[in-house]
Amino acid sequence: RLLIFSTTRKLLGELRGNVRPGGVTRQLISRPCRRIRSAMLAALLLVAVTGWQLPPAAQPAVFPPPAATSIHPVPLSPDAPPLSPFDSLLLALFRRQLQQQTGIRDPRPGFEGMLGELREFQLTHTVAEQADASEAIMAALGGPIPQIFRVVASPRSWAPAALSVCTVPLLRFLVGDMKLTQRAPDDPRAGGVLVQRCKVLEQGGCKGLCVNMCKLPTERYFSRRWGTPVTLNPNFETLQCQLSFGVAPPPEEELTNLLPAGCLEGCALATALSPRRGR
Repeated sequence: RLLIFSTTRKLLGELRGNVRPGGVTRQLISRPCRRIRSAMLAALLLVAVTGWQLPPAAQPAVFPPPAATSIHPVPLSPDAPPLSPFDSLLLALFRRQLQQQTGIRDPRPGFEGMLGELREFQLTHTVAEQADASEAIMAALGGPIPQIFRVVASPRSWAPAALSVCTVPLLRFLVGDMKLTQRAPDDPRAGGVLVQRCKVLEQGGCKGLCVNMCKLPTERYFSRRWGTPVTLNPNFETLQCQLSFGVAPPPEEELTNLLPAGCLEGCALATALSPRRGR
């Protein structure tokens, strides 16, 4: 740990002092972008130099059709620790883009209000519109960073590992605790992230929200904008989700064979749709 800390500190200091972009690059790469790049390079160097062993990636869940998995969404605990200032800022930025893209505003604060906005959008829009809105939100939040990464980093062998390192601090506000893993069950290289218990799936309890507004648009977004594929493998029993950067997802036509059929038990969206289906 002492070696990791000292190496990270030295490398970040060198990068901050030596990187001096100019011309068009200076206009495109802001200070946050340079800090993110520094953090990525530092983490990757640590993995290479110290021989840090990542835990294996989670095995994909197998769901025997046609039965769906039964999960019971757990309400937000009043004793849950509050978000850090950084996570609160990211959540506020995410909700702002969500409201702009969907035109829906829920009066409830924080995470609960965000889930309300997502559910309302699901009720009134098609699956394709849901995926398009999610991708538009990610594109707005990413700004010029994906285009820069696509040109500078995506051809490099370390690109998947760099994305996994950045995902852990930047996505915690939305999905909860994560840890770095190997890229895939049969691939020991870096580039994997395991969401240990997805907050959106746990609190929303909706398979459609997971698949149509997270899994599919995220896979398309990284392939199109970042130039690096990613595969998301949610597990509706454990509420885990394995992200594998650098691994191309299977064709969407095969998705029905990889996910449980029907709605998950206790799904708030299914409950809201029941009266409408009965009309």
